[in-house]
Amino acid sequence: MASEVPGDLIIGGLMMVHEREDTITCGPVMPQGGIQALETMLFTLDIINNRDQRPFSIGAHILDDCDKDTYGLEMAVDFIKGRTITYLINFPGTFKRWLLI
Repeated sequence: MASEVPGDLIIGGLMMVHEREDTITCGPVMPQGGIQALETMLFTLDIINNRDQRPFSIGAHILDDCDKDTYGLEMAVDFIKGRTITYLINFPGTFKRWLLI
């Protein structure tokens, strides 16, 4: 599961939104921890992007590790190696650059 917020600068997030499940990839949603952390990050980005008049916006690419260490580690390595997704960043008044997450 992934949640994406468009922006000029993208922050990667890895959260435990679903519970661990041995039979399938993810179990039920963790209402007291996982979903609250996700909502907090999304709310914070909304506040930051609407508070100031800045020349760029902050977005996010958030993944759910389903409370599995091995699954989370694999996703984290993909973030580091840039295999997850590629975004084009264009800061006004500057050259275009690539940010790999």
